Amino acid sequence: MTTLKQPFDNLSLLPETTLTPPERGSGKVKVGLLLPISGQHSSLGKAMLQASLLAMFELSDENFVLLPRDTKGTREGAVLAAQDIIQAGAQILLGPVFGRSAQAVAPLASSASINMISFTNDRKAASNSVFVFGLLPEDRIKRIVSYAFLRGIRRFAALIPEGPFGDKVVADYSRAVFDAGGFLVKSVRYNRNHASLTSAVKRLGNYNSRKKALLEKRQKLKEKTDEISRRTLKRLDKKELLGETPFDAVFLLEAGEGVKTTAPLLPYYGIDTRKIRILGINDWSSRSIRREPSLAGAWYAGLSPDGLYDFTKRFKAAFKSPPHALAGLAYDATALAAVKGGKGGGGFSSKELVLGNGFVGTGGLFRLHPGGGVEHRFSVIEVQPDGTKVISPAPDSFVTIKE
Repeated sequence: MTTLKQPFDNLSLLPETTLTPPERGSGKVKVGLLLPISGQHSSLGKAMLQASLLAMFELSDENFVLLPRDTKGTREGAVLAAQDIIQAGAQILLGPVFGRSAQAVAPLASSASINMISFTNDRKAASNSVFVFGLLPEDRIKRIVSYAFLRGIRRFAALIPEGPFGDKVVADYSRAVFDAGGFLVKSVRYNRNHASLTSAVKRLGNYNSRKKALLEKRQKLKEKTDEISRRTLKRLDKKELLGETPFDAVFLLEAGEGVKTTAPLLPYYGIDTRKIRILGINDWSSRSIRREPSLAGAWYAGLSPDGLYDFTKRFKAAFKSPPHALAGLAYDATALAAVKGGKGGGGFSSKELVLGNGFVGTGGLFRLHPGGGVEHRFSVIEVQPDGTKVISPAPDSFVTIKE
């Protein structure tokens, strides 16, 4: 492994970036890298570029040539960048980041008879020559639902935003619950505003009907004069609702500020998070999220914290700042290209890229599938006030997960 002597301070890209570690093999291997270095998503593009450079310096040999190009974060920019990079002799394309751009570039890669590993998680971009390398929500959903079922949860609910991505998540969640053997009791949607979210939480927990039931019960007890009725009425004075929610777990799609806003509304409107398990697929490990009392004990499916910690440590040593959440994808794709590039251009064939035993990445095991899919292995992580705890490690092989 090549040791980094200094941080990469200059992100002003030359047409080609070549390494000169000890000689190994022969023939240049050119790898195209399509990222939004400028434009609205420039901070993401630059972070992913840094991760690619890190992988290149750690794993590649002197024959590895990285060809970074700026897509400007647009579909048109991605097409122009891909045309240029293919003309320069790229033998495989890494990127672009966004689904529409990946779909636009795919015909160019196909015409040039080269494979593409895109960083999107949009399955529409997948094909026999285009691998969708992003973290697919269905894999994380399947993992968290399967684990919850094995831990005794049978009745599932969901609170999911409106929109195309929410539609997909609802379908994936419903299928995962059915496949696990559970029951999807309730799924409620909302628009991204406070009034809609509040209304959705009330509907999820049957707040209005339970409130009405309590008021009616109190009224009936007030009309009675026996001792038992008076005692029961006194106990009900401490309640705000009558009855329990008909599910054991609720799935939240939100991350960051969104989950900090959503989670407290659950107990406020009668969904007792001390009894109802919150499930998710986004990283809830930040200190501000962990300090939210309603998220104590929540479970989410995520990449291996150990691998991410090691990657983050090396990234910060090189660039003096923590990596973007998607930077690991760029590192893994570049590392894969560096390893396979040792076999020359033939290492980028679909046969070489699609291996049953997979590869070890920054966040754990992954493998590419024929037809353009990708499969990552995920850990199940519990949110605790003083940190997060892996309660089910990511499997280290592609066999059936056994708890």
